[in-house]
Amino acid sequence: MIRTILHSDINSCYASIEAKLNPSLKNKAMAVAGDPKNRHGIILAKSQEAKLLGVKTGEDIWQAKLKCPNLIIVSPHYEKYLKFSRKVRKIYYSYTNKVEAFGLDECWLDLTESYKLFGSGETIANNIRKRVKKELGITVSVGVSFNKIFAKLGSD
Repeated sequence: MIRTILHSDINSCYASIEAKLNPSLKNKAMAVAGDPKNRHGIILAKSQEAKLLGVKTGEDIWQAKLKCPNLIIVSPHYEKYLKFSRKVRKIYYSYTNKVEAFGLDECWLDLTESYKLFGSGETIANNIRKRVKKELGITVSVGVSFNKIFAKLGSD
């Protein structure tokens, strides 16, 4: 039996959730970052707009602002990210009980025994993408393969 593995990753997790919760941030160069006054001033996540201007996860806020002077900085709200993560996983569990989490934003799903109920791995991946967008207003990238490594490569 050929295995069917999905890797699903919430796109720009923290930043996309912040934009969902505060629509005024949508389509703007924005980053979620710690407080520089408490020596936690690094970029934790960034919007696609900030990424296109060269902002990188893990860099200092001051470095990001050199590339993007109008960068909007938002403090992290981990409890909200956890809530969204649980909602996304609930969607995953509607397709299989074999879900392996890797942080808040990534999971592998073993669909080897699910395809007879829900269709091919590609069909399930597309359904997951559509449901997450429709039900939660955020997006996920999903890769499909016969093992975890190639599924992760597919989601990238």
